[in-house]
Amino acid sequence: MKSFAACLLCVVFSSVSLAQTPWKFIVVGDTRSDGEDNGVNIAVLSEIADEIVDKGAEFVLVPGDLVLGGVDQTELESEFNTWRNTMKPVYDANIAVYVVRGNHDRGSPEGTAAWNNVFPELPDNGPSGEINLTYSAGHKNVFIIALDQYIVLRRVNQTWLNSQLSANTGPHIFIFGHDPAFKVNHSDCLDAYPANRDAFWFSIEKAGGRVYFCGHDHFYNHARVDNDGEPNNDVHQYVVGTGGAPFSGWSGNYDGVNDYYTLTNIKHVEQYGYVLCEVDGLKITLTWMERTGEGVYSAVEEWNYTAVLAGDMNNDGVVDFRDFVIFAEHWLEGAQILTGDFVPPAGVGFEDIGFFANRWLRADCGGSNNCDGADLNISGNVDFTDFASVADNWLKTK
Repeated sequence: MKSFAACLLCVVFSSVSLAQTPWKFIVVGDTRSDGEDNGVNIAVLSEIADEIVDKGAEFVLVPGDLVLGGVDQTELESEFNTWRNTMKPVYDANIAVYVVRGNHDRGSPEGTAAWNNVFPELPDNGPSGEINLTYSAGHKNVFIIALDQYIVLRRVNQTWLNSQLSANTGPHIFIFGHDPAFKVNHSDCLDAYPANRDAFWFSIEKAGGRVYFCGHDHFYNHARVDNDGEPNNDVHQYVVGTGGAPFSGWSGNYDGVNDYYTLTNIKHVEQYGYVLCEVDGLKITLTWMERTGEGVYSAVEEWNYTAVLAGDMNNDGVVDFRDFVIFAEHWLEGAQILTGDFVPPAGVGFEDIGFFANRWLRADCGGSNNCDGADLNISGNVDFTDFASVADNWLKTK
């Protein structure tokens, strides 16, 4: 069987990783008030809106609880409009705003009418029943996934998420939702269903993601989530509930249902602020920008990592035969965490071939769609469809 796998791919292209000018995006959630200003902390959100524009961010992620909510759809729509008006400098600057619902954004009784009326521009590529709530979007070399966790309470649509992660060919994945995956303060989070949470977390790790952004707890909490003692493959949980909601405390312990994961606190702050993310090719730098005075936000904590292209098993910056040799070595091996096991079910099999082939000869093209000319059919990917163009001209000369 391994010889069969080794014969599936039989051509080598050269592919070059192209340089890209560094760019930025910002993450901040829980911008609600405790009842004043039509459910929005206008003072703090106005400052952060100015920061988003001044920092030159290209998009912003807002992981829920935009407003106080708890009201009918008419009143809720009014609160959402107050929020959007406060963020007007961002919208006017043509900076993309990606929002996801928190528990306060659902209304009473629950509904989506107000949300859909005020945020109609959100991508409509989510799963059935979650359109305009769960969705994905691409920006340069970053793939964004927004997950609603209230259609099915405190769970995500894992089937849809797996399909999105499998189809992604970019080096950077950022997933955000409202609830922490692992309990920090609120017990009503994704560890209410630990098996589902573990499958969710495992899928991020296997796809090469390193960060999950959330809110719900009203503070900044950056945690490393480890299951093997190796820090360079861990997914970090960033709680960024720092956009204006009244602060909540923390015991200092991650005392939820953590299963086989160990959480280590990197930074905890009960203060307003946001996370500034800089993308420089394969390198990501995340900086906690803390409010140190009225309208003043200062860098307090920084973490960075260098992404590995999904499928790039020897970390040389391109998916090629060197990686396929490693992949073939594990062909049809069993249900355990293996090199080459990219997508469910566990084990290295045909599902993983599809994932691997879709990334064949991909490099970080730095936002360019031609990958130094290797994207012969101008589809945006370097894949087997381009090989057809090569095969038609194999060994021909002018």
